[in-house]
Amino acid sequence: MKNIRKKFRDMKYRHKLTILLVIASLVPMTVLALYSHISMSRLVRHNELEDTSSILEQTRESIDSQIEIFTSLLNYLTYSPDIEEVINEKSMDNYMAYEKYTYIVDPLLTVPKSYHDAIEQIQLFAQSIKVRHEYTLVPLSEMKQEWWCDSLTDDVQVQWMVNTEKPEIVAVRQLYNGKELEAVLCITLDYNKIFKPLNNVIVEESGGMVLDKSGNILYRREEIQENDLADKTDSQEVLEAVQKNYVSVSSISRDTGWEFYLYKTRKSIEQSVYQMLLTEIPLIIGCVLIIFILGLVFSRLFTRKIEQLTRNMDQVNHGIREVTVYSDSEDEVGLLIRSFRRMMGEIDRLISEVYENKIALKEFELKALTAQINPHFLYNSLSIINWMAIRSDQKEISKVTLDLSTFYRTALSKGEDMVTVENCIRNIQAYLSIQLVMHDNDFQIEWNIDPQVKTEKVPKLILQPVVENALEHGLDVKEEGEKILKLSFLDNGSDVLLRVEDNGLGMEQEVAQRLIMYQAEGYGLKNVNDRICLLYGKDYTIRILSKVGEGTRVEMRIPKGEIS
Repeated sequence: MKNIRKKFRDMKYRHKLTILLVIASLVPMTVLALYSHISMSRLVRHNELEDTSSILEQTRESIDSQIEIFTSLLNYLTYSPDIEEVINEKSMDNYMAYEKYTYIVDPLLTVPKSYHDAIEQIQLFAQSIKVRHEYTLVPLSEMKQEWWCDSLTDDVQVQWMVNTEKPEIVAVRQLYNGKELEAVLCITLDYNKIFKPLNNVIVEESGGMVLDKSGNILYRREEIQENDLADKTDSQEVLEAVQKNYVSVSSISRDTGWEFYLYKTRKSIEQSVYQMLLTEIPLIIGCVLIIFILGLVFSRLFTRKIEQLTRNMDQVNHGIREVTVYSDSEDEVGLLIRSFRRMMGEIDRLISEVYENKIALKEFELKALTAQINPHFLYNSLSIINWMAIRSDQKEISKVTLDLSTFYRTALSKGEDMVTVENCIRNIQAYLSIQLVMHDNDFQIEWNIDPQVKTEKVPKLILQPVVENALEHGLDVKEEGEKILKLSFLDNGSDVLLRVEDNGLGMEQEVAQRLIMYQAEGYGLKNVNDRICLLYGKDYTIRILSKVGEGTRVEMRIPKGEIS
C-alpha cells in the first residue's frame, strides 16, 4: 500500500487528475446504473408477466369462442325437428329412411362444415338407425368402436374430449328417453385448428400447454433452445418443472374446464430488461456531449490564442511560413507569440539565403534551415505551453504541445541529415497526432511496420510532405465514407520501401505522374523527389499510383546502408 501511495505521489499531475476524474465519474455512474438496472428489471418483469397473462387470456377466449360456437351447434342439432324425427321414428321403412336421410338429415349434418373449416365431420348415433348412412348416420351399437366412447359420463351436457395420438377433438352430447340412451350427437374437430390461437402465440424461448380436468396433457409445444422439458412426459412433472424453472401464467376455460398455460424462459425476460436499459444510453450520451461541448466552449475562450499559435505552427510545418498570429498582451502567451514571430522572421531570412546560395542541392538547403533553428528555445517555449496547459487542466492542449515537441525534436534530429526509420516513424506519428486533433479525428491511420527496417537510415523529413498531400488533397476533399490513411515501412530486398496510401478521391494517372514535376508552394513532392534522386540516383525516383474514386499511393525506395 505504501508503494502504491508513493507511486501515486510521484506520478505526473496530468495522470493523477485523469485517474481521479475517471474514479469520480465511475462511482456515481455505477450507482446510477445499478439502481436503474434493478428498477427497470422489476418493471419489465412485471410488464412482461402482465402482457403474457393478457395474451393467454385472449388466446383462451378465442378458443372458448370456438368451443361455444360448436356447443351451440350441437344444441341446435339436438333440438332440430328433423333430428328428433329420425331418433323417434323406429318403424320407418327403408325407402322412406333413405329419402329422409339423404335429402334432409344428411345435408343438415354436412352443411356446417362449409361454414366452419375446423369441423371434420358431424355424426348421429341412434337406436332408430339400422344401417350406416355415409359417415353421418350411424347405428348406436357402433358407437362402441369410437375411441371416445369409454370416456363418456352419464351427462346430458356437451362433453369435450381430446385424443392427442390422432390428434383429434370431439364434442359429444347424449340424448336420453327417460334413463335409456337413445342417441348421441358427435362433432369431430381439427385438433390443430382448434389450438391454432395458442400455437400462434408461442414464439422463440416460450412454450404453451393445455391440461384437462384430470391433469392430462391435451396440447403442448415449446420453442426453447435449452429445453429441459423435452424428456418429460408425465403431466405433473412437466407442470412442476414449468412452475419452477420458467415464468408462467395460467387460465381456466369456463366451458370445458381446460387449464391453459403459457410460459417463457427467464433468459427471454432478462433480454427484455437489457433492451429497455439500452434505451437510456442515448440520454446518457447526450448529457456527456452537452458537458463536453460546454467544456470546449469555455476552454476555447481561454486558449484561443494558443490554438491560433498551434495552427500557425502547423502551417509552418506544411511549408507556409506566413505568421498570422498576433498578440500585444504581456502574459506568457503574448511573449511566446512575439518570440515565435521573431523566430519565423529569422527563419525566413535564413531560408531565403540558403535558396539563393544552394538552390541546386536540396539536401544542403534542408540542413542549413534546420541548423539555424534554436531548438532549445523552441523546446523551452513548448515546455512553457505544456506547463500552462497542465496547470489549466487542458489535457488536449498539453498533448498537442508534447506531440509538437516530439515532431520538432525528431525533425531537427540534432542537425543530422539521415535518421533511422524508427525516428522517421516517431516524427510522422507526432505529426499525425496533431493532425487528428485539427481534423476532429475524422480519419483513421493504419500502420504496417517491418521491425527489420527500423534501424535503417533514411533522409529526414522525407515522408512529411507526402503525408501532408495525402491529407490535404486526398482525405480532406472526400465528403462521404470512411477516411483511411495507410503508412508502410517494409523490407524490399536491398531497399527499404516507404509507402503512403489514402482512399481519397484519387486522380487520373497522368495527373499523378506530373506531381513530381510540379514545383508546389513550400516543400512539395518535387523537392522530395529531387532529394532522393540527388542522393541515390535517377533509379530511385518516386512512384505515384492513383485511380479516380479509389485513392492514391506514393512509393519510394531507399537503399540499405548507402549513406550513414
